[in-house]
Amino acid sequence: MVSLFFSPLVVLLLLRDLIWLRLNKLARPRGEVWFSYSQVMWDEVWQRPQEFAFRAGRERPVIYMAPVQVHRWLFTLKKRWAPIQFKEDGRTVIVLSPLIFSGHYKSGIVFALNSLVLAAHGRAWLAQAERLRVVVNTPFAAQVIDHLFGQSGERDSRVKALMFDLIDDFAAFDWAPRSGRAMEKRLLKQADVVITGTYELLEHVRPQRPDAEFIPCGVDYDLFYVPAGIPADMKEIRRPCIGYFGSISERIDGALISRLAREFPEASVVMTGPVHLAAGDVPRADNIFYPGLKPHAELPGYAQQFDVGLIPFRITPATLKLNPVKTLEYLAAGVPVVSTAIPDVIRFFGEVVRVANDHDAFVSEVRSALESDNRSRREAGFKLARSASWQAMADRMSALLQGTTSKGDPV
Repeated sequence: MVSLFFSPLVVLLLLRDLIWLRLNKLARPRGEVWFSYSQVMWDEVWQRPQEFAFRAGRERPVIYMAPVQVHRWLFTLKKRWAPIQFKEDGRTVIVLSPLIFSGHYKSGIVFALNSLVLAAHGRAWLAQAERLRVVVNTPFAAQVIDHLFGQSGERDSRVKALMFDLIDDFAAFDWAPRSGRAMEKRLLKQADVVITGTYELLEHVRPQRPDAEFIPCGVDYDLFYVPAGIPADMKEIRRPCIGYFGSISERIDGALISRLAREFPEASVVMTGPVHLAAGDVPRADNIFYPGLKPHAELPGYAQQFDVGLIPFRITPATLKLNPVKTLEYLAAGVPVVSTAIPDVIRFFGEVVRVANDHDAFVSEVRSALESDNRSRREAGFKLARSASWQAMADRMSALLQGTTSKGDPV
């Protein structure tokens, strides 16, 4: 098994981390600490989990932990393993990227072992905390949370609240472990607070948690609205530019991307973001370009070069529960948007975003967006984006996590 081949390396690096923790000047936080266990790595595609942690860190220390399978560290991530700390403007956020054995989602034995490794890692960093408020955004955190804090009714007395923030229907993805849905149900039962980032996910959890609340994501409007410079790797791209940014994973309809490249041979199809597909599944054509993963602050420069922004997701049980953050980012950048038929996109952005039910309709909508003036849609998009705030999301999540009303008064 590949994971066993790497096991000595994982053990050595775990020991190195624990020794580093004792010797390094980066002290373990004390007092009340907020602990976020995330499916989303800090320095990959920037989205809801990082926004919440970064904003919550202004008021108290936040530890953000997202594991990395060792094969990714060896072959793609390289130097992203070491803990880092952001300490500015009164903010304290410690980011942990602990290494775990490969095969995390494919083997129940490896998953169980990794959960013990992650719990040991988290326990070392939380040793000095006097009070804890915990946020998890993946069902696959269930075993780690149990090892760290105990199950409901036997919980560590330091834990004042456990929030389950459903940002994706992770259990529905092809790579999810077979026990994913059972873990989700366990966390839904244990959590003090359940929230969702999409309306479809709210409908999904309501039978078990009728008290769940939908808290929509936001956008850094000024970042995407203010004109940015043209990125160096976009200066030679021929127009029109049909673009996408975000993870390039199983969600993407590769056949649709290939179809767009054929239908618009004079255009450039730009797919910006980390590629998480097997080489044979990556759409290829002379006019399809992959600039790679870019820092979040650089994305406006790419978005503002798009003549059309794409949300080209396959329609699956998992993607039907999405509410893509990139929708608001495209709109804030003034980009016409074409999407496949994602229910939340239709529900919240249907008057601004062009929605297509099949490939033929998608191509037609892209052509219409390229040939139209788009002025009224653009103005409506600006209005929608201006009304969506990351800070409002973070404030509501913080209020619920602290057991307060939306006005901040103790319950």
